[in-house]
Amino acid sequence: MTSQKWYQTFRLCLHDWRIVTVATIIAIAVAVVVGPPIFSGGLQGGNEERISNGSFEEGFGPDGVGLGWSRFDNDGTPNYHWYDEAWEPVVWDGQHSQGIEIDTKGKPDVEPDRYAGIYQTVAVQPGSTYQFTFYGMMRALEGDPGVESYGYRVQYGVDYNGGTDWKAVTNWIEVPWDAVYPRTNPGDMLSYSTQITAQTGRLTIFIRAWKKWPSGNGELILNLDGISLKGPAPQDVGSPSVEMDVSPYPMICKAATVCLKASDDVGVTALELFDDGTLIGSVVHAIGPLSVEKCFTWTPTTPGVHTLQAVAHDAEGNQTVVTQTTTVGDCVERIYNGSFEEGFGPNGVALGWTRFDNGGKPKYLWYDDAWAPVVWDGQHSQGIEVDTKGKPDVEPDRYAGIYQTVAGLTPGATYQLYFHGMLRALESDPDRYNWSYVVQYGIDYTGGTDWKAVTDWVVVPWGEVYPRTSPGDMMSYHTSIIAQSEQLTLFIRVWKKWPSGNGELILNLDGISLKGYAALTEGDPSAAAAAVGAEGGIYTVQPGDYMAKIARQFGVSLEDLIKANPQVTDPDLIYVGQQLKIPAP
Repeated sequence: MTSQKWYQTFRLCLHDWRIVTVATIIAIAVAVVVGPPIFSGGLQGGNEERISNGSFEEGFGPDGVGLGWSRFDNDGTPNYHWYDEAWEPVVWDGQHSQGIEIDTKGKPDVEPDRYAGIYQTVAVQPGSTYQFTFYGMMRALEGDPGVESYGYRVQYGVDYNGGTDWKAVTNWIEVPWDAVYPRTNPGDMLSYSTQITAQTGRLTIFIRAWKKWPSGNGELILNLDGISLKGPAPQDVGSPSVEMDVSPYPMICKAATVCLKASDDVGVTALELFDDGTLIGSVVHAIGPLSVEKCFTWTPTTPGVHTLQAVAHDAEGNQTVVTQTTTVGDCVERIYNGSFEEGFGPNGVALGWTRFDNGGKPKYLWYDDAWAPVVWDGQHSQGIEVDTKGKPDVEPDRYAGIYQTVAGLTPGATYQLYFHGMLRALESDPDRYNWSYVVQYGIDYTGGTDWKAVTDWVVVPWGEVYPRTSPGDMMSYHTSIIAQSEQLTLFIRVWKKWPSGNGELILNLDGISLKGYAALTEGDPSAAAAAVGAEGGIYTVQPGDYMAKIARQFGVSLEDLIKANPQVTDPDLIYVGQQLKIPAP
């Protein structure tokens, strides 16, 4: 071709290109002016992601499943596990993948056709086509017979109505991933992609590992990552719905649980919880799942009425706010003289406590024990002794203990019981072993004081009995108690099981605490203050009283009330009948 012909050809092509370009610009302009909107509220049309947390970078639930996903399996002999996998060789992008494990180690024979997987329901546009893509790999123990003969496979299935029963899916597709890598020496992540056409406004994606054969003693791991379903997003026609559930009887000394549940036509992108305007916690999704359930830990710091707000957001920018008011109680000590620093009576039993035993040949002793190795805190513990020295044979099942009745409880509220102690015996005592000496506690939920009427004695797991003169560390015990009435009686006892004698069993107790909810009974501070006069006065502690409540009742600050009563060494420990000085309001 001559240079002249080449130039003419070039000009012709350039002319055609200009015509095409101008025509394209005009067509686009017309479409922008007269065509339908490409987006409706930022969602409609386009190539939108519909899967939430498909890269597993937005966190995992306590069951080990990525947020926004649910798990399934068909049970049987294997153990199934779901977990956050952060090992870089099994992650496609980011720092996390979903681990799914079918574990048959130690089980030589299992049922065939065992399945474990995850699923997610998404909002789609009926009739539209979506590009479905995911990455993953299978791993197994080296030498695992299930690796051979296509014994381990990956499948996906779709419920085109948005159902969540994996057993109802009939269109399972086998993913052509033949490689099963050694567990600790994986190869490259594999990929799979296909197109899915939506039939309704919802569809559910299921992905599962399939263990075909009945062979055991293996471990199949499926790692999944980068799960994507891209296509048109449906229009969001409403605001999210939100539900709030607050655990009963919240109080300032213990964390409460506030559970939120939100749902939306297209997806919940954020869920927040506020206490009187202060953010407690939130969960955020780039692509919102259709429903979000989240339980937040709430630890209020002040008693009284609190306003909780749950706020749900969707991708359209809509939000819904649900408000709930709840009264936070004080957290007060119900046991008097549980540290045994308030003194002891002439019978050796700490003030505020009463002793009991079931008689027989042993000698029973209660006393103030001030030996530092057997004291939990302060300078005193309660000593309880079952003495059989000089008595070769005694009755079996001998008991000795202490009890205290507490009042002012709120039925249905939870209280935390703590106590500390140790068992000691003569070094040569053969009953130091084999759980011959046991500590128990029991509760009369009506406030009764007959220890023989208690039927729910609980063994405290303090198995060690120290030599009498060479004790080890004090042991601890904790449990939760739900009040059934406004009062209860706590019994703690030592149990000598066998009829052997010539021994000496000692139980030391200290740091006994029953702490929990105290309802706010707001009175009229001015009337209460008038009752003691402008100069203050003396008040006798009543059942259910505690320092903060008394301070509110008389319209004085808690700090001033404590300063006015230096004899109260622990403001959490006051007892019925005690007299307190009330400062002037």
